Amino acid sequence: LVIVGFGLIMVLPFYWMIVTSFQLPQNLVSFPPKWFPLPPTTMHFKDAMQQAPFGLYYRNSLAVAAVSVSFSIIFGIFAGYAFAVYKFPLKNFFFVLILGTLMVPIQVTSVSLYILMAKFGWIDTFLGVLAPNFASAFGVFFITQTVKGMPEALIDAARIDGAGEVRIVLTIIAPLIKGVVATVALILFIDSWNDFLWPVIIINSKELRTIPVGVAFFKDPYHISFGPLMAATSIATIPMIVIYLFVQRFIIEGIASTGLKY
Repeated sequence: LVIVGFGLIMVLPFYWMIVTSFQLPQNLVSFPPKWFPLPPTTMHFKDAMQQAPFGLYYRNSLAVAAVSVSFSIIFGIFAGYAFAVYKFPLKNFFFVLILGTLMVPIQVTSVSLYILMAKFGWIDTFLGVLAPNFASAFGVFFITQTVKGMPEALIDAARIDGAGEVRIVLTIIAPLIKGVVATVALILFIDSWNDFLWPVIIINSKELRTIPVGVAFFKDPYHISFGPLMAATSIATIPMIVIYLFVQRFIIEGIASTGLKY
């Protein structure tokens, strides 16, 4: 009962978002609130699609998320393997240094990061959006902890059979931790898809806007059209729900196996 109660609290904002998207204009701010859109209408979705090129925003967000997650996963697997298996000077120091970056919010580094991107000439480009997301400290930590739980004899046997380190990572380690990799990939994908502050800082042109930046322009300082705004938010949320439905099995498997012996 407690879990169901907390679940309802978590679901309520999403439910209200969907209800508002299909609600008639005169019922949007009615009191008491109407919990069911009777009769439902799709006019807000039509208005949202007319006000913003969501097809373009989708492509931009998917491109940014796919590239950043791919690079972060590759870096995380190899770095996690190195920290878990190798012994080298200052290993713990560098590992703690990487984890320390998780404690520094983007608001602190945004000015210096913007100056760096300007020196590279990456302002208002996809490279400028992607550069801070080429690696993930969270991915390195999560994968390192998982690889540490794997038997060293498995890696030693592969080396005796003549496998190189890259082949060991790609053909032995990666398949065994696919659940963890899927978990990290989904979390990083959600972070990239929902990222608003850095894209709105680095992007100036309409053609490069991502979904969160595009949705933000539905809010006027003097007037907010709640129907189109909630419809746009619903459109932006659909990919997250679809992706989660496909990879939820791997997420549960990855979290359950993290830190356990194989």
